[in-house]
Amino acid sequence: MGAALLFSEFEEVATGRASGFRPIYYLGCKAAFAAAIKSAIDEVDPSGGRALDLFAGTGVVATYLAADRDVTTVDVQEYSRVLCSAALRPVGVSLGGIEKSCERVVAARWQAAWCFEPVVAFEEEVIVDAMKGDVCGLIELLESPPLIAFSDEGQRVPDSRLGCAIEETISRLTTTGLSKSEGTLVARSFGGVYFSFKQAVVLDAALSVAQAAGEELQDMLTAATLSTASTLVNTVGKQFAQPIQPRTRSGIVKPGLAKTVYRDRSLDSIDVYRGWLKKYSELPCTNGRHQAVRSEYVDGLLKHGPNCSVVYADPPYTRDHYSRFYHVLETMCLRDNPSTSRVVKGGASMMSRGVYREDRHQSPFCIRSIAPMAFEALFSRARQFDLPLVLSYSPHQEGDGTHPRVVSMKQIVDLAERHYRRVETRAVDGVKHNQLNRNGLKLKMRDQAEVIVKCFV
Repeated sequence: MGAALLFSEFEEVATGRASGFRPIYYLGCKAAFAAAIKSAIDEVDPSGGRALDLFAGTGVVATYLAADRDVTTVDVQEYSRVLCSAALRPVGVSLGGIEKSCERVVAARWQAAWCFEPVVAFEEEVIVDAMKGDVCGLIELLESPPLIAFSDEGQRVPDSRLGCAIEETISRLTTTGLSKSEGTLVARSFGGVYFSFKQAVVLDAALSVAQAAGEELQDMLTAATLSTASTLVNTVGKQFAQPIQPRTRSGIVKPGLAKTVYRDRSLDSIDVYRGWLKKYSELPCTNGRHQAVRSEYVDGLLKHGPNCSVVYADPPYTRDHYSRFYHVLETMCLRDNPSTSRVVKGGASMMSRGVYREDRHQSPFCIRSIAPMAFEALFSRARQFDLPLVLSYSPHQEGDGTHPRVVSMKQIVDLAERHYRRVETRAVDGVKHNQLNRNGLKLKMRDQAEVIVKCFV
């Protein structure tokens, strides 16, 4: 399929050109605001005690804080616990150790590679054809559901060359006993959809190597695999919200389709994985006793709040935060063969195109009817332990491409003032810091990319 692209061509994501380490590519990442958030935390809590980072996500803020404070991260999703654990408690691995890990991944993929050989060959062929101007085969591949739709859901296999490749792959998976195996979950669920089949097989192998590793290395190896997936994913903006759409709404093939697919799907998975292992190995160790916990926010506050001196909270403000942007990473961590959500089109029920988890988490902060109660619980529980709190809020403006927030900033400040002696807000655009007075809460805030709410005890 031509020379594979190298990790170095996508290395900017790994280095985190803003401030802080960025384990995955995410447009909502707090890296640009980490310094402002830290400043606010230090202001409400000058003691320098342990910080409780609720809704920790990718751990960017926690990693930034960890240079000066002990940090406990809390998030309801396992992918977050893994990323935070790997970043907060880095394990220094030698170059020789990194190469051994890569060799183990190569060795672990051989059986699955044979099973997926028919669809890998088809995919590589249609990408070459598309680069020459014939996009028909590539479009069929991109519009096809994943293998689990045919093997688990009983969807009819198309009468085409792709269909023949799918049938042969399913046959091989069945013969080898891998048709339901966690060791082929990524390739069966997301191969051809979010990644090339060849890349997905490597991701499965890397997860198996991580699972077989000792406790000290397990989170780091899994995190490196998640970061690799973020680099490889073939979507607009490197998100996991939805697969690439080959056509416009009017049915016209999108310009540059072949080039976009080739750019991402020709990335060398092992090279990308090696690069991320090196990045994680080079993370600075701190003297802190950091923790990464998987838990709901209230339980996390009740259990860990008494041992902390300040809370940082960045709750999800729209329904997409948990439901779509992280389901691939979560499934990679859980390896649980989840049921997938379904949609009805033309009167027929079919698997959701994004292969979303049926049990994906819906945060109370994203539901208009109960979000105020969720904020009330956050503020009251934190105040119960006399903990100052810093809250991040990302404003929304009609037409800016984001979903509306279910609570306004004014509502949040009103709720906070019921429990805290003093509440201040500060708008941040990544560079400038502007103090707001209470009247400013009524202004449109989209020019400011972030608002920080400081709650003093």
